Amino acid sequence: MVKHAFTVLALGAIGALGVVTLAGRSTSSAEAEPGTKAQAQALWADRTAYTGDNSKVSALVDDAGFGPQGTYSLSLWTTRPPYAVTISMHEPAKPFDQTDFSGPATLLLGTVGNLETVHVTSQGKTWTLTAREATAILGHDVKTLGTDRAALEDYLSDQRD
Repeated sequence: MVKHAFTVLALGAIGALGVVTLAGRSTSSAEAEPGTKAQAQALWADRTAYTGDNSKVSALVDDAGFGPQGTYSLSLWTTRPPYAVTISMHEPAKPFDQTDFSGPATLLLGTVGNLETVHVTSQGKTWTLTAREATAILGHDVKTLGTDRAALEDYLSDQRD
């Protein structure tokens, strides 16, 4: 069961949601076994076209595997491009500099249609991955992870190896 606290930090001029902070830590089975069919199923079920879909994005952060990295809160930048998610690690499971966030960030970029940037922060340090950088690393458009289930499953399988 995932529990999240929702706090609206800013509202746009016409009532559009600007920034939302979400706090939580998942205990889903999908995150316990990265690269499994359960993880692929969870990611596929929760994928969304919009960064502003806070419940789906929150679920995807957990599905992608950020939960095992430690406790965190989320900030969703949704008012205008570039759309971004900032994951603030409050109690990292291991030192920030020794944690590879590229796999979970790539999954998040791939399964949120308009997400352009993922930031991970902790204790004054920041790590960032953009959709353009993830695409270059993958050798194909990162967004195919959210539109082609076979591509998502292949990526997860490669991450497990």
